[in-house]
Amino acid sequence: MKKHALVLIGLGLGGCAQLTPPPQPQSVDPVEAHVQHDNTALHLSAPVMFEIMLAEMLVQRGEVTQAHALLFELAQKKREVALMERVFELAMASYSVERIKQTVTLWGELEPTAPTPWRVGYLMALREGALDEALALWMRYREYSPLSLEDDLKNAASQALQGTAAETGLAFFEQLSQRYPQTWAAGYAYGYAADQYGQPELAVSVLETVVARNDAPAEAYFALANLYVEHNLYARGLVQLNAYVREHPEAWSIQERYARMEVKGGYYTEAMARYQRIVEANSQAYTSKLSLALLQLETGQEAQAKLLLSELVAIKGYEDVSHYYLGLIEQGQGATDKAMAHLLEVRHMSYFVDARLLIAQIIYDRHGLDAALASLDELELALDEQRVKVLRAKALLSVQAAQSEQAISFYRQALAIDAQPQISYALAMLLYEQGDMLGFEQVLSAALVEHPDEPDLLNALGYLYVEQNRQLDQAAAYLDRALALAPDSYYILDSRAWLAYRQGDLALAESLIKRAWSMYQDETVLVHMIQIKWALGKRARAEALWQTYHAQFKSSAELQNLLERLRQNP
Repeated sequence: MKKHALVLIGLGLGGCAQLTPPPQPQSVDPVEAHVQHDNTALHLSAPVMFEIMLAEMLVQRGEVTQAHALLFELAQKKREVALMERVFELAMASYSVERIKQTVTLWGELEPTAPTPWRVGYLMALREGALDEALALWMRYREYSPLSLEDDLKNAASQALQGTAAETGLAFFEQLSQRYPQTWAAGYAYGYAADQYGQPELAVSVLETVVARNDAPAEAYFALANLYVEHNLYARGLVQLNAYVREHPEAWSIQERYARMEVKGGYYTEAMARYQRIVEANSQAYTSKLSLALLQLETGQEAQAKLLLSELVAIKGYEDVSHYYLGLIEQGQGATDKAMAHLLEVRHMSYFVDARLLIAQIIYDRHGLDAALASLDELELALDEQRVKVLRAKALLSVQAAQSEQAISFYRQALAIDAQPQISYALAMLLYEQGDMLGFEQVLSAALVEHPDEPDLLNALGYLYVEQNRQLDQAAAYLDRALALAPDSYYILDSRAWLAYRQGDLALAESLIKRAWSMYQDETVLVHMIQIKWALGKRARAEALWQTYHAQFKSSAELQNLLERLRQNP
């Protein structure tokens, strides 16, 4: 990109939907003895004509700064408005803020009704942090602007933010929204600025106020819907936009965003119905079609998902994702040859590695661990994220093959690249299964240094201390923190209940274990609940629990022998 093109972008004067950027510098035809301005030909004297031709020759040689200096001096001396547009073009192309300011000032003096110098003036004042000056120049610009107020406000939002400090930019648009309270675009621009400056809550609040007015158009609702989606404010969005989507069933772009919010909120049936309406009304709504297919896949409607994905596989831009999910479906249905055919078509890096991991699983099922690992070794991986993903897959394949030591090695390699808490947890669980409690404790302790607020890590280490009946104060600190972070986790409630049991607080233990059991009927929770009831003297209840549920967990030797052990050790 040429240097002067960067100036246009940097000052927000290019790439705008409503405003045409200033043209690039180009030579004046030497035969023409005049400068065109406002469709009026200004005839020049021979000396003036010579200086203009000389300036254009300098432009041809790339000496834009010198050309600007020559024409600026000429315009200043002759006080000729007709030269100012060309002088301004050269100032922009010179990449000099000082020259642009100098030119704009002169242009404003010579032609006070020209909108461009006032527009550039308020933009530059904003970049310099001169809020009052920017507002004054904005008002002068509005006096002469050929555009509507709405267009100017939207243009301001797209042009004024680059290079303007957040404090100044937000104050500018806040004042404009107060100055034009009945113009939806003023609030729209303020909300846009707030989002660009990293204040989504403010942006949402402003736009909610905008759409509360009857004159707010669809684009304001669309902007608000995007904010809800992008900033994970789906619960708020579902409430705020509910009436609009009911009253405007054919506002498809907003309906699509609303469906995304329904998915995030877990309203799958409603989201599928909405996506279905979008797809039926718009044959080229490919993103909605993909979303619908993935929802159908999530809810077990594989046949319907396959039909949609089979259509999308022929659409440019959707081939890879469609092949990937078709391969996933075929693999799940045992059609591994079809799965391989789809997965081998995946080329885009967003899905390529995941597709190769599925292929590795198919190879493992057919030929064993060594062949599967060899297929993964063939991959050329450029990113650490990809390397970690492949190492984790190798570890999981090794676990399937009962090669725990090899799996541990792969997890440690992955941790050396990226200390993700999930990897630390998986490694720790393998060490626990091997009986390496010291290694288990070391891995979790190191992980908690990097990730002190990971509930699973806190729970695992806290529960180890409870099981070993040591460092119970530290166990309490870990488990209380884990429970605060994940209050609805049944297994953390179970751990905390077992700690209370160890500490002799049986009332608390019973309260917590009942909550855990009500959430999920797990064999460990049942074992703990029976022991807590027994310790409380509620032996009939403990025996009734065992009689009712022990048949569900026949593989648990601890549960099957529990009552006998308790009776022997009252």
